Amino acid sequence: MRISLCPAVALAPAGMLGLAVALAACAGSEPLPADPTGRLFARGLAEIGELYITPVSTRKLAFAGAAQLSMLDRNVSVSETPGPESGTEIVLNYAGREIAADASPRGQDPNAWGEWLGRLITEAKRTSPPLAKLPDDKIEEAVFDGITGALDRFSRYAPPDAARDQRAMRDGFGGIGVTLDLGTEGFLVAQVTPGTPADLAGIRPGDRIVAIDGKPTAGHDEDEVVHQLRGPISSPVRVSLERPNGSRRELVLHRTLIVVPTVTTSRDGAIAILRVASFNQNTTQQIVESLSQLRGTPGGLRGVVLDLRGDPGGLLDQAVSLADVFIAKGPIVATVGRHPASRQLFEASGDSLAPHLPIVVLIDGGSASAAEIVAAALQDAGRAVVVGSASYGKGTVQTVLRLPNDGELTLTWAQLVTPSGYLLNQHGVVPTLCTSDLGNDESSIQIAVQRAGATAPVSPLSYRPRKELDEPDWSRLRRACPGRRGDHPIDLIVAKRLLNDPILYSAATHIMTLAGPPASGPVAAAPVTP
Repeated sequence: MRISLCPAVALAPAGMLGLAVALAACAGSEPLPADPTGRLFARGLAEIGELYITPVSTRKLAFAGAAQLSMLDRNVSVSETPGPESGTEIVLNYAGREIAADASPRGQDPNAWGEWLGRLITEAKRTSPPLAKLPDDKIEEAVFDGITGALDRFSRYAPPDAARDQRAMRDGFGGIGVTLDLGTEGFLVAQVTPGTPADLAGIRPGDRIVAIDGKPTAGHDEDEVVHQLRGPISSPVRVSLERPNGSRRELVLHRTLIVVPTVTTSRDGAIAILRVASFNQNTTQQIVESLSQLRGTPGGLRGVVLDLRGDPGGLLDQAVSLADVFIAKGPIVATVGRHPASRQLFEASGDSLAPHLPIVVLIDGGSASAAEIVAAALQDAGRAVVVGSASYGKGTVQTVLRLPNDGELTLTWAQLVTPSGYLLNQHGVVPTLCTSDLGNDESSIQIAVQRAGATAPVSPLSYRPRKELDEPDWSRLRRACPGRRGDHPIDLIVAKRLLNDPILYSAATHIMTLAGPPASGPVAAAPVTP
């Protein structure tokens, strides 16, 4: 039996970009489909066609998505055969038997191909018992995984549940302010965030949450309990606790906006050590508050260690605002991509909180994205000595689009350009003082000090303007200081030596001035190749 797979589709309303830039998604020429699944895929394909950093065939993406159905049921396959009038015909097969066929959508219209995917899934579910048993979101996830799998490795799809958690990590969530530890004794409170409803109500580490809104927590997994504690801001939640002494309490708390802390602050004498785990919407504010408190203490501050080791990145605007805390003027980063809105220059505002405070930035092979923006900006501006090993080299910008099913599509749409004009992607940040070849003994520390005094550079390429390096030069420079991961003690030891010795610190900052000053005015870079 042959069933027609009609290719009519249109685009749903435009989505939101992760950089808070609203863009209208391109609309296809076909009418809006009645099928919600068709509308979902039309929307995703249209966003990719409009925003992805390089042009990509909508046809190729649709077939890559359709191919994933065979991962859910190996009896399902999609093939293409010659059709009438020099066209092609797409055939849905099950266990080698033809189930449905129709003419292939012509051209690259995302609406037509989205409708085709919707109708294909409907027919596949009608035929395949395994697919029929799966919830829609599992099938949608598989198809989107196929679509994004045809893009770069940083573009991806998140189903509704995962997308909700990602939004919570980026933007915050309604909660009570506790971190849970699921052990043999149940759901123990491991940490309470100061100033939150839990803290104000007297909840303390070691308390055990035994029920939420009258429902026992026993037998539930951690995700279920966490989601029970979260909810709309100002909404009430009833929490039953068991104290370490065996007494019980029942509290009614009103949820508030909780933004996960990403900054850990410590102090060693007159040196502040600020560890940034990632960049969410509150990261810069945490840094500003920590600096203000530390500078107001007796003795003030001699310098800052900004520890970005293992920091995978996060929000671009937070990376820019954090660099702005320390840079008085000049460029911070530029983004270049195919879409006109992806081409932006970010400069210091002129309202720097600490424009002259000595800084040492620690990076390693796990420092990526937003962490690399900050490290490169401070290094290029001569505002910091960067210590450690070559960073990851994830110099691309992703935009996050909320889809009609409440899932998220994350797309690479731009590349990052440093103030001195080189692309961060694949190059990353090579530190001013390399420690990746050193141990933690005193002789290794002395070698690092010699490098700081520019008497023993790790590579002669360290003195070359990095914008002038070709790809073989970049390879040699990164090989001279290969990325390694982990909190190696030598990094922090060298950072403190530098900040406690103004002459040594000055000599180390001079190393990067030999590599050329940052660009004045707009950052120059080669255009992205389509």
